[in-house]
Amino acid sequence: MPSALRYKEQTFEVTQEHFSIALNQVQLGFWELDLNNYKLNCTSKCKTNIGILIDDLLDYDTLLKCILPEDRPLMPEAIIKAIQSTDGIYSLEYRVRHSDQSIHWIDAKGTVLFEAEVPCRIIGTMVDITEKKDLELLRDELFNVTTHELKTPLSAVKGYLQLLDRFIAGLGNEKIAQVAKRALGSVERITRLLNEMADPVNLYSNQIRLAKDYFDLNALGEEIAGNAMLINPDYRIQVSTTNIDSLVFADRYRIGQVLTNLVNNAVKYSPECKNVEVAIETHNNEVKVVVKDYGIGLAASEHQKVFKKFYRATTTPKNIPGFGIGLFLSAEIIIRHGGLIGVQENDSQTGTCFYFTLPVYGLK
Repeated sequence: MPSALRYKEQTFEVTQEHFSIALNQVQLGFWELDLNNYKLNCTSKCKTNIGILIDDLLDYDTLLKCILPEDRPLMPEAIIKAIQSTDGIYSLEYRVRHSDQSIHWIDAKGTVLFEAEVPCRIIGTMVDITEKKDLELLRDELFNVTTHELKTPLSAVKGYLQLLDRFIAGLGNEKIAQVAKRALGSVERITRLLNEMADPVNLYSNQIRLAKDYFDLNALGEEIAGNAMLINPDYRIQVSTTNIDSLVFADRYRIGQVLTNLVNNAVKYSPECKNVEVAIETHNNEVKVVVKDYGIGLAASEHQKVFKKFYRATTTPKNIPGFGIGLFLSAEIIIRHGGLIGVQENDSQTGTCFYFTLPVYGLK
């Protein structure tokens, strides 16, 4: 970076001294790799990040030797990938061992530069992210221990409920038998959730995996409404349908998550009016589910914002708990099913109408 560098923003001038202090605080180093001869040039911060002295020579071979053997093959692979990619972006995280035997995580990013459509060099940055990685590893370890410890009592609860279910079945009381079956179903959903959370593929891929099959959406709606009324006996949750059966090809568990979230929100945000309506309608090649409440309502300006991660409506009372995650996850689930989710205009003066759609692959 040239010593005469100046950057003027309004009335404040950022100088080379400002940049130097900023770069030192974030431990950011700059590097450049010539792809013709693999000659490496870098700033002194790159050397301290990988654990060698400022006066030491740092070439490409030396850099590879500093990297742990198990991570070493990742660097040439990342270079080839960046050269072959359409955007020319180089990105790699790897571990190095310092002279004191401590292990450090390095995050290196760069861009491939071309001359006459031929890749000639990569310029980029390097930063030590060890502290961030250590916190992530600690979080994952605590998470794994927690999920493991939860599975043990949950298995016992499931066993007791199965015994209770078999005992109740012999009594001939359909209402109590239905309660027991729903309790078992809830345990199954919690078990699946814990298994998915503990699966590294789900933990690091940041994706929702779907297990699709045909199921009756009407029956699922009745089940979710029944569960909600068991927990909230003061509320009346009415399910209406336009077809006797609505078969959809989707992940029943995931769609159950969406319905549960919308119904629970309808209950949570309508403390005065105890009526919630769930309408399941079939139109041509799609089924539409509408959950309507008569609560505090939602401003039109926030109809799109509520589906963003961690967003909570400005009208939400402080005594109503929440993290702004439920609607975000619901939107992800519906989008991955090829459907739509949103807030529709409400004819009444109070309350909110949330809806989602799903493709219909068969009707009985």
